[in-house]
Amino acid sequence: MLKKNNEGEDMFDSKLKKLGKNVILVFFTGITLLLTLLSLFNNAYLSWDEHTTIVADKPFYLFVWFMIIVFFIYFVRKHYKTQETYYFNKIFIILSLILLIVGVFMIFKFDVKPVADQYNILEAATGLKNGNYSYFTPLGYVGKCSNQAGIVVILYYLSFIFGENNYQAFQVLNIIGLLVSYYCLCKISQISFRNDELKNWTLILLFIFFPLTFYIAFVYGNLFGHAFSLLAILAGYQYFETGKIKYILLSIGSIIFAMMFKSNYMIVFVAMVIFILFDIILNKKYTSIILLILFVPAYFASSFIPNTIIKNITGIELGKGIPMIAYVEMGLQDSDVAPGWYNGYNWSVYENNNGDYDLANTQAKNDLKNTLFNYITHPSEFIDFLYRKTVSQWCNPDFQGTWVTRHSSFYIQSELWYQIFNVFESTVLLGTLAYICFTGRHMKLHRLLLPTIFIGGFIFHLFWEAKSQYTITYFVLLIPYCAKGLMDMTNEMIDSFRNIRIVRSIPKKFKMIVDMDTFKFIVFMLLIICFIKIFV
Repeated sequence: MLKKNNEGEDMFDSKLKKLGKNVILVFFTGITLLLTLLSLFNNAYLSWDEHTTIVADKPFYLFVWFMIIVFFIYFVRKHYKTQETYYFNKIFIILSLILLIVGVFMIFKFDVKPVADQYNILEAATGLKNGNYSYFTPLGYVGKCSNQAGIVVILYYLSFIFGENNYQAFQVLNIIGLLVSYYCLCKISQISFRNDELKNWTLILLFIFFPLTFYIAFVYGNLFGHAFSLLAILAGYQYFETGKIKYILLSIGSIIFAMMFKSNYMIVFVAMVIFILFDIILNKKYTSIILLILFVPAYFASSFIPNTIIKNITGIELGKGIPMIAYVEMGLQDSDVAPGWYNGYNWSVYENNNGDYDLANTQAKNDLKNTLFNYITHPSEFIDFLYRKTVSQWCNPDFQGTWVTRHSSFYIQSELWYQIFNVFESTVLLGTLAYICFTGRHMKLHRLLLPTIFIGGFIFHLFWEAKSQYTITYFVLLIPYCAKGLMDMTNEMIDSFRNIRIVRSIPKKFKMIVDMDTFKFIVFMLLIICFIKIFV
């Protein structure tokens, strides 16, 4: 009787795991397919002053380039031993040195000065050091944007080492943060898929994605938040592999720093908590309860620590600042820049209520109710808005990478540049879709942490303030899955083409080609493209 009960529990747990996996997989597939099609049919150009222009793209042209890249990788993998582990170490060291040298040269040669929010957080950190606390009053910059307290405190402490307003020192440190994020993402891909070759291709694709590299000039929390969030994930994976407590502490410390650098990395925190709960409930790993108990306070620590430091120095207790719901309302408004992008609403609703959080929150709620009522009564308008907003922040091929350098002579405005990364973006999305079609549907639940973060980022910025500088770090999470998809396709091509050569019968050769999953994927995508071209 006891044995039957255990069997029943195991079956229930198995079904629950399958349900959890399938729910995530359906969302991952749907969003990836949507972005793939939007990327193939649309291109969003970003001007110097952040205005977005959406133009029609060339889906067949992009798909042909994807196939050229697939055949190039097929040729490389067929003739060279790209699976060797030592390649990763060599490639990483060589490319890291190149990036460090070129990055430092770019920083000091072109002197990309911080503006807007970057300038304000540097000035706030200087004020914190020199006794100018106006930035921390309710209507001061940090008083309004209390979510910036973490990076302001970090810059404050860095100023004791590198001097005040030393933005170039932070930019150099950004290079280290970028390299840490590359290394962590490659290691995560290796652990997830138990494949050494995958991390080699992941590394190459990451280094090719130059728009992310340009963010080293951005004196903001994007890169370091990205690096610490990936380090938190990697440490979490290593804890599940080894059970060592040191990885729990590393993971907790890293996610705290990630959210201090940029509060948006709360999405990573939430995804990690969900997977810890999965581990406890589905895998019956009750030792992970310790991880959960220690992990949850990290969310509060990411704001409590900087707020306490600021209060001890200034004597000012930071309020809640601009209500978060004001960012949602702004994210659902049209603007002259692009749908859902910054239009000043969040600042004006707070200032018009004299920095009173409760009054501003009440007004933002009422405004949001009116906006939602308008969209409910005009659903076609809402769909059109979300369509244009999604294209504006996901189909800009360089994800504002060149825009970051706009206040320098290094600023690039080149059609060739856009087209290169237009092809790159479409390749990453198509490669990810290929992975899902080939082997992704059989993936284990633990491989779905990065897709869960990607799903969270997509949904969050569907309603929150839009910017390509926000979505770029979620797009990068797809690169390991793209690399795996390209490997799956070329693995089949290597094996199938070898067998096809042996067969003499032309009909049999043709049948073997038609039976290939690669062929089916190509035909499937071409049919969708043709259907949209003709009927949509």
